[in-house]
Amino acid sequence: MDDNELSELLALAREKSASGRKQLMDAVADLFCDNQTVLSDRERALMTDILHQLVHDVEMSVRRTLAERLAVHPAAPRDLIVELANDQIEVAHPILMGSNVLHDTDLVEIVHHRTLEHQLAIAMRKNINESVTEALVEAGNEDVVKTMLENPSARVSRATMEYLVEQSKRVDTYQNPLLKRPELEPALAKRMYLWVSAALRTHIVGKFTVDSSALDETIESAIEDAIANHQASHARPNKPAELADRLMEEGKNTPRLLIQLLRQGEVPLFEALFARMSGIRVRLLRRLLFEPGGEALAIV
Repeated sequence: MDDNELSELLALAREKSASGRKQLMDAVADLFCDNQTVLSDRERALMTDILHQLVHDVEMSVRRTLAERLAVHPAAPRDLIVELANDQIEVAHPILMGSNVLHDTDLVEIVHHRTLEHQLAIAMRKNINESVTEALVEAGNEDVVKTMLENPSARVSRATMEYLVEQSKRVDTYQNPLLKRPELEPALAKRMYLWVSAALRTHIVGKFTVDSSALDETIESAIEDAIANHQASHARPNKPAELADRLMEEGKNTPRLLIQLLRQGEVPLFEALFARMSGIRVRLLRRLLFEPGGEALAIV
């Protein structure tokens, strides 16, 4: 850096207006990013320090311009890049999308502590590693996870894939991007066959070596088991009703017992016994019990 450039920087540094701050930042950024300008280690450290100071003094549009310039600069100061990446999303976006200076640990911290928009930008970033995709999934936003799954350069661990396959039962927007992921193993695809649409089942059969007849039989078996479990649950005896009948037979159906059941939290047994004592169906009795004012209960 020659004497003329140094003198120009000193003159701009004395200018305290907003326009002067912007001109100083532009001049320093020009020196820092110009491949034709050779800076010594001391000069580079000085330029970095000036940029650090100016970032706090200039408006967002100026910080955005600086972020756009530094995002593509492979030798940009890491601490300054991290600071810009944690700025408002308008400033952070170009850094999060394009700067190779950021480490995985920086990205994970931003996922955990910054906004949804920061997470979405990271989810679209090229070549994000497994630790970053895991952090995005842990953050729990479905739009972010879907965006990450649609990013072909994102690396996803097997454990994360297994978790997302299970989540795709509930979140159907995960299903299509999951089935397009190169990491998806045939065993996981077969598992998804049980709950995806007919179109996606055709995709699974076409992409993976699977027997569609065997998978259809698995689905039928699962449905039959679900029906059997449902019927069994409805066929189980009503324990509170049985106990209420026994108490009635033994003559233990007293108001004191009803109050004791309520105090012990035995609400189903209280309802069953009170219904038998009053001759009112349990469903109607529940409506009367929780009616505001208590008049209906007093009448009962």
